[in-house]
Amino acid sequence: MQPPIFIINMASSIERWHTTSTRLQAIGLEGTRFEATVGKALSEQEVASWYSSELNLKRHHRNMTPGEIGCYISHMRIWEKMRDENIPFCIVLEDDIKIEPHLVEVMQQIGKLIGWDLVKLSDNCENSFIDEVKLSDKYILGNYLKVPNCCNGYALSLDGAKKLLNRKPFFRPVDVDIQFHSEVSLNITGIKPYPIDEDLSFISDIASVNNGRHSNKSTFWRNFRHRKDMYFQRKKISADLSKITQK
Repeated sequence: MQPPIFIINMASSIERWHTTSTRLQAIGLEGTRFEATVGKALSEQEVASWYSSELNLKRHHRNMTPGEIGCYISHMRIWEKMRDENIPFCIVLEDDIKIEPHLVEVMQQIGKLIGWDLVKLSDNCENSFIDEVKLSDKYILGNYLKVPNCCNGYALSLDGAKKLLNRKPFFRPVDVDIQFHSEVSLNITGIKPYPIDEDLSFISDIASVNNGRHSNKSTFWRNFRHRKDMYFQRKKISADLSKITQK
């Protein structure tokens, strides 16, 4: 049985939804549209229920834009849905992607794993694995020191969703927060070859609707603290492969 595939999509982006869902259908998969949150449309009170500007000031190097806040809320609402509906695992996709046919086989491989939290299905920087385990003649499972910072495609388990929900209220962008996996004991792996890639022919609708510039209120010390924290985070391997592949 296919796990849920949630596609984060703006209400106004009907063509984008049609394109992405059609690409899934072409390889025998069905996607569920999940309406993206528009950060600009939220009141200050609504934003404050999700995002901590105080923690952001203390623990991130710059203020978050409305687009980054809306993007994070969109992902977090899927995690809440998983928790509330007890969904064992799902695939989360943004809608500006290319989908390779072997996504079907990768999902089958994920279904055989145990004790995993999050599996990266895409990486726009081609970060290297530290350790690798051969899952089949075609696929390799690996862990990271430098976790990919894109969130356009990943698999998430129920345990992983519950760990990520400990981030609320959040204070960093979602892709950066996932890089800080050790803070919530999140096990992160990836499967190569990745089945999801960014479609550069698309301009992100989420970004354009949520447009807003980063604050210039960053300081030397905010930047220094963030770089220091990231340096030490990247000394920590993202998952123990022997526990995830053991049967």
